Amino acid sequence: MLENQIVQRSSEISGINSRPESQNEGSGKIYFDPQQAIADFEAESQSEKEVAAVDPRVTSYLRNAQVLMKHREYPLAMNLLRQASNMDSKNPVTLSLLATCLEKASRIQEALIVCKALAQVDYGFESLGRYATTLYKLGRDQEALDKYYEALAVLTEENEHLFEVYKNMGNIFVRQGDFDGAEEYYNKAYTLNSQSDVLLVNFGTLEVQRNDFDKSLYCFRKAVEINPENDKAWVGLAMVHNQFGDSDLAWANIETAMDINPQNRTAVHLAASWGLRDGKLQKAIEALQTYISSVEEDEDMSLVLINLFCTSGQVDKALIEMERVLLWNPSHQEVRELKKKILSAQTVA
Repeated sequence: MLENQIVQRSSEISGINSRPESQNEGSGKIYFDPQQAIADFEAESQSEKEVAAVDPRVTSYLRNAQVLMKHREYPLAMNLLRQASNMDSKNPVTLSLLATCLEKASRIQEALIVCKALAQVDYGFESLGRYATTLYKLGRDQEALDKYYEALAVLTEENEHLFEVYKNMGNIFVRQGDFDGAEEYYNKAYTLNSQSDVLLVNFGTLEVQRNDFDKSLYCFRKAVEINPENDKAWVGLAMVHNQFGDSDLAWANIETAMDINPQNRTAVHLAASWGLRDGKLQKAIEALQTYISSVEEDEDMSLVLINLFCTSGQVDKALIEMERVLLWNPSHQEVRELKKKILSAQTVA
């Protein structure tokens, strides 16, 4: 039983999750003396991890890039790393730092190329695992799974990244519909960190897929106990309570999720669906408006909002939203036709 598995194992979780970066880290000291700023920068760069390089210029580039990355100056760091790469293209530290910069800049496809090169020059668990994780982020699940297996095959000792590998493998198996495989790897991850709210949400999602709502409810509740700010856990609770027919509690859960993260697309979509069902159209409309105002573009959610506006008789607002959709996608024939019908009806009236 899952309830028997989920127990406190504090001795097993130390060292698994890396300490989150401080919000003040790299907040930047204000200097009035340029020479002092340069001196402090050089002193800090000397404290960074030593890197092996044939050319001393490469060592300098890498040290300074590490300091820039510490202060979240990723574009500047990337410039230095490119210079270092031109001089020593097979330096593992250069490739690792460059991959990190690209990931921070959301340039995942480019990061994949760098991770592949890193795995070739520094063949081992961490490099292979990183390559696999980048494939995973790009949705190339089977390739990622193959690389994760390859990484595990060369693992020789306990590694802090092993939890993430097992968790991601479990997620891939869920998406592939292999629920037994997912449970196996989630359990492996759980033995390494029993207090991961993210993993517990994954467990809960797995049990939803299996239609075991009692177990899923237990997992989502446990995740919320560990981290009350986990909006995905609140969405999970909402779905389960809705399944049990407790719509009031389901609404309370989904509203909590949207309060924590107004950009949680699943929460907003559920609110729209339940708003139609339960006659809470205005509440659903407000959730959608907040969501759409916070994302760059989401045509599907705009179409849902148009539907809610039309259903609630707010035709003028529906027309405004249609204009937004047509700006993104001028060839959207259904929206054009609906707009034409509404305008025609208004003219007749």
